[in-house]
Amino acid sequence: MKLLIQSDDYGITEAVSCGIIKGIKDGVVQCTGMFTNMPSSKKAAEMIKDVDVCLGIDINFVAGKPVSDPSLIPSMVRPDGYFYTSRERRQLDKECESHDHVNYEEALIEARAQVEKFIELNGKKPEYLHGHAYGSPTTAKVMETLSQEYHIGIAHVMLDANKAKMAKSWYTVPFSLEQQIACDTKTFLTQDQGEILGHDMAAIISHCGYIDAPLFDVTSFTIIRTKDLEALTSDEMKQWIKDHHIELISYRDLDFNPARS
Repeated sequence: MKLLIQSDDYGITEAVSCGIIKGIKDGVVQCTGMFTNMPSSKKAAEMIKDVDVCLGIDINFVAGKPVSDPSLIPSMVRPDGYFYTSRERRQLDKECESHDHVNYEEALIEARAQVEKFIELNGKKPEYLHGHAYGSPTTAKVMETLSQEYHIGIAHVMLDANKAKMAKSWYTVPFSLEQQIACDTKTFLTQDQGEILGHDMAAIISHCGYIDAPLFDVTSFTIIRTKDLEALTSDEMKQWIKDHHIELISYRDLDFNPARS
């Protein structure tokens, strides 16, 4: 079987970036999506410059400050200039008659700005598009527009088109610190609790990383990142892949048609 192993949130903080690079160099991570709106984004681009990995972009509407001028996207940011969090966005959806509060034009302005920032930082286009933490019909439409404009595949669309089985998740929402401490990602994966064995193609979406103070300000996924990193750099995981004759792949190996994205 073929297996795509992805670690999201590259660049969200410096510690997470360091952990993901370890997951690539010393582990089995094949793909990572980069944040371009964070204070650590520039350093993250420098750190990964010579690393062999499929580098995409995590389009982010919920953590930190926007790349674009906040005055151009007033419905997307709080008075303090920061994005509404994913929890706040879901509440706004509930209060909206259409259950989708996102303004398409504003979201597209910010999404384009994030892609252009990626190109500026890395000297190339992202290899895939992935949405971070929150989605709606409008954000899906924005991703489709980006895919067509930049000729970049959308992660979930490429996986669906290739009939890839998504591993069952070990994450819970909400995900308390106690739950994260008790979580055993390595056992979950090597005992195939994700239920991917027996499929021609599958995908594991992880969140590797180390922890630093800024991480607690932008996400509830904290301690679990160290558990994911432990699992995906472990000898047990590498042996499990070998024992089951698994071929590791990335989005570079998947075809896409932007007209269908």
